[in-house]
Amino acid sequence: MLSRDSELVVVSVPGGAAHARNVGAAAASGDVLVFVDDDVQLECEWDWETWLQQDWQFAIAALYWPGPGVDGFMQRAESTMLNVLTSVFRYKLFMSGFAVVRRDAFAAVGGYNESVVFEEHAITLDFYRHHFRGARLPVHVNLLRPWHGWSPGNDTTSRGKEHPPPKPGEVEILRI
Repeated sequence: MLSRDSELVVVSVPGGAAHARNVGAAAASGDVLVFVDDDVQLECEWDWETWLQQDWQFAIAALYWPGPGVDGFMQRAESTMLNVLTSVFRYKLFMSGFAVVRRDAFAAVGGYNESVVFEEHAITLDFYRHHFRGARLPVHVNLLRPWHGWSPGNDTTSRGKEHPPPKPGEVEILRI
């Protein structure tokens, strides 16, 4: 899926998902940032190099769906609502399970806002405020654990948590 010159930045810092993604973005060296959570499985067949040439600043997956073992009614309902939002209404929600952004667009909006509960919605609105162009990738995201993206009690939020600088071993960079 990714080009040969890619690097994989693995972040395990405390402080919530938005903080971890900002730390990873700071450690990465490429012009394109791809955020993938550890609880998803991606299915895709596409030419990354060709897609990079297209006019976009941020992108999301074409489909989010519960994977094996988490395929309950609520997971299907929430995934269906998300897919309707992104495909029918064409709202390019910069979802945390899988999302892609050009570094200059990420920098222009200041990265993820670590002081809000719904950081995905906040960064998406920031992209739209800057008139950045969103796209949908031919990627299917299989969710490997239950999630409740609409809940203000979201346990992965960075809001209200300490955001310490990374310690040795909390950020690993692997070259592909």
